[in-house]
Amino acid sequence: MKALWFFIIGLFSLLIVTSAVPTEEKIYYDVVQKIIEFESENSDVMENASWLCDVFGPRSLKSPAYREAAEWCVERLKEYGLTNAHLEPYEFGNGWDIDYVSIHMVAPRYMPIIGFPVTWSSGTKGKVRAQVIYMNIEEITSNEKMEQYRGKLKDRIILISPEEKISPHLGVEMEGRDGEYFPNGFPVTLTEERLDEMSKIPLTPRISPLEEELKNQERRRNRRKQVGLSRQEIIDFIFSEGAVAIVHPDGEHYYGSVAPSGYARSGEKPWDENLPPKPTELVLAVEHYNRMIRILEKDIPVEMEIEVRTNFYRGDSHDFNVVAEIPGTDLAHEIVVVGGHLQSVSVGTGAIDNAAGVVTSMEAVRILKAIGVKPRRTIRVGFWGGHDGGGLAGNRGHVRKHFADPIKKEYKKDYHNVVAYFDQDTGPGRIRGVSIMGSEEMRAILTEWNKSLHNLGMAHLFTSGAYHEAYAEVGLPGFYFKHDRSEMDDWNAHTSMDVYERLFADGMQQTAIVVATYAYHAAMREEKLPRVSPLPWKDDLKEEEIQ
Repeated sequence: MKALWFFIIGLFSLLIVTSAVPTEEKIYYDVVQKIIEFESENSDVMENASWLCDVFGPRSLKSPAYREAAEWCVERLKEYGLTNAHLEPYEFGNGWDIDYVSIHMVAPRYMPIIGFPVTWSSGTKGKVRAQVIYMNIEEITSNEKMEQYRGKLKDRIILISPEEKISPHLGVEMEGRDGEYFPNGFPVTLTEERLDEMSKIPLTPRISPLEEELKNQERRRNRRKQVGLSRQEIIDFIFSEGAVAIVHPDGEHYYGSVAPSGYARSGEKPWDENLPPKPTELVLAVEHYNRMIRILEKDIPVEMEIEVRTNFYRGDSHDFNVVAEIPGTDLAHEIVVVGGHLQSVSVGTGAIDNAAGVVTSMEAVRILKAIGVKPRRTIRVGFWGGHDGGGLAGNRGHVRKHFADPIKKEYKKDYHNVVAYFDQDTGPGRIRGVSIMGSEEMRAILTEWNKSLHNLGMAHLFTSGAYHEAYAEVGLPGFYFKHDRSEMDDWNAHTSMDVYERLFADGMQQTAIVVATYAYHAAMREEKLPRVSPLPWKDDLKEEEIQ
């Protein structure tokens, strides 16, 4: 009897131990080999990038160029054999783009100026020649100081920032994305030593992407709480006095590169159809701006001649994403999503940001269709509008339509069916790693997936890192990959020099291979990938109710 008792206890203990051992992660090396061979011999990434950049770029918010690019993507995905390729509407207000820009200094000497209207800016009333005045708005801290300019700004062009100090890049510490510092200035190809350092497991408290995103949103709200005279009050005063335009330098880019960023009202959605158009605001190449400031400091008058035409697209409360699918088989109701934003800023041709992400995502699903695999889960590809300057409206629109709405605190039917979102939005360099978003269970899975990609340079996992906000805010896993960053990559993203020449085939082909591999393995697992965040609010839709 005692022996039988020990046998029962031993058997029970064995069952417990066996059940605690995770299922071995299956790696489809044969499929990965087919993915690599196909992409090496049949890549479309550069040809498709040329279409998006050269033919349709820039693809500004809800502009005709964006719509033409989106329609082209739909037809391309149909050619590649994807199903249900279509334009999916989401709510969005005004569209905007640049029609014509001409900016010059005409006195005391002639100088053609590199510059652009900032996003959402109105144009001028034809060609305007006007005297230039310097008014450093950072020094206007009270109504008394502002009143000193009353009656002096009518029909003037106002330079609103001091001379922008610039330094040689080499030897200057530069902060890049994710707070990463590059001690030699530009970000460069990541060394194995650097990647190993980044991959170390920190012995610090971990928080989920959901918690991190909610904290970031709170920080952004707090930054809007200004004390004293706000910048917008000063700008409103300038235009109430009859100024022609406000002008400032691009303080982040040199050598003639210009990004079209400007001053938005705190908390305002500038695409809101109920808002009046913003007055004329120009951002100039820092070298050209600084020259005019230095001339004015010598009490020598400066005149500019400007003509700007911009378009506002009103009267339709919707914009469109591009969506298509590779249907699943026995788990077709579950969804793996890949994609990137198709919309770009209004200058350059949107190559780095983000034709690279669109064409590599398109290429990933093209490869999977071409090699004839049958994923268990549906693989969905999405190209999003309303991103830069639009509050991630396209991607958020898709998430809120299909998965969950954080404003209404409402889960959609497919919330529990989402496996993961793999986003491409960090340039044309090779993928070197990805964040596990604090989940050691995720580390175990991705470690196995990466074994098939080591020789392509994809071998590192980071405990924390970037996540996609539209997914994080509803508790879903949204992955950003860590790419090599070339000098021209980070420097030119969002600028007038973000053009086709910034792209290179090697990095984008490798990216397409990695994305195809990740999407396929996520679609083939016995279980969905683990959640990396808790449910953001009470769950009224139980998973078993929708199987």
